[in-house]
Amino acid sequence: MRSFQSIAVSIALSALMAASATYARAEDAPLGVRLVDQMNALYGAHPGVRANHAKGAVFEGMFTPAQGADALSSAVFLKGAPTPLVIRFSNAGGIPDAPDTHPSTDRIRGMAIKFRLSDGSEADLVCISANGFPVATGEDFLALLQAVGASGADVPKPTPVDKFLSTHPAALAFVTAPRPVAVSYGAQPFFGVNAFKFTNAQGTSKFGRYRIVPESGPAYVSDEEAAKRPPNALADNLRASLEKEPVKFRLLVQVAAADDSITDATKVWPDSRPTVELGEIAVITALDTKKVENELLFLPTNLTSGIEASDDPIINTRAEAYAESFGRRTK
Repeated sequence: MRSFQSIAVSIALSALMAASATYARAEDAPLGVRLVDQMNALYGAHPGVRANHAKGAVFEGMFTPAQGADALSSAVFLKGAPTPLVIRFSNAGGIPDAPDTHPSTDRIRGMAIKFRLSDGSEADLVCISANGFPVATGEDFLALLQAVGASGADVPKPTPVDKFLSTHPAALAFVTAPRPVAVSYGAQPFFGVNAFKFTNAQGTSKFGRYRIVPESGPAYVSDEEAAKRPPNALADNLRASLEKEPVKFRLLVQVAAADDSITDATKVWPDSRPTVELGEIAVITALDTKKVENELLFLPTNLTSGIEASDDPIINTRAEAYAESFGRRTK
């Protein structure tokens, strides 16, 4: 099976066992700590880099709010002057030098945005290229990663990951979904994993999930062409585009209906749900990633007034794991 099982096949079991011994923790350790331990076990220990989405490229940009965007939320970046951004595009997986099409990435990309707000504070937005998530809780995500780690090439069928996927249909659908390779990060749509609560100045609240759509539309290459491209084509092609002009995205919020789950990230809402346009993201300048990478921490809980986290448990789990990874890589 492609995806999570291909990760296990592609990573040597000897490295897995060594990393597992290095990062072994008590079962009562915080969930975020155990998740980072398991990711390090899967991908190997790479000091100074993230446990997941280890390979990335950093850019500066600008957000310009759409007219009327503050009708959804009173967030400061939705009104007034444009807001400077720091944007990090990335590939999933914990191998920092893996080619864009390496099995460990599962062709999942990330787009993390840090808004430099006018009052000197910051707000973060963290999205991935898949609409939805394989599991609904951090505990199940850890169980999935553990199943992957126990499912090497020589493990008899059904492997632990086969068994996990047979009892978790959302995870099976996630890992078997087709994922074409984009021309560049600038041609890739992104989705918010979790729901957030948006409240306007009048006190009206709605729940929604972010969507980030390339203004020029999504653009992909064939699998055959992707296999022939340089290992860093996603970032390199974006940098090449920026030599001509900024690369732009539209920031949207898909608004939940009354019967849509706002606490289960595996539940993808129908495309018929309305969307609200918040504004335009312009990617403008490529930064020296190596110089700025380690100082950046993007947290889905780093929010501004007018936007609150829902009760989706994955939100706090993500924040805990990201903070744990940040602490380890900056030691």
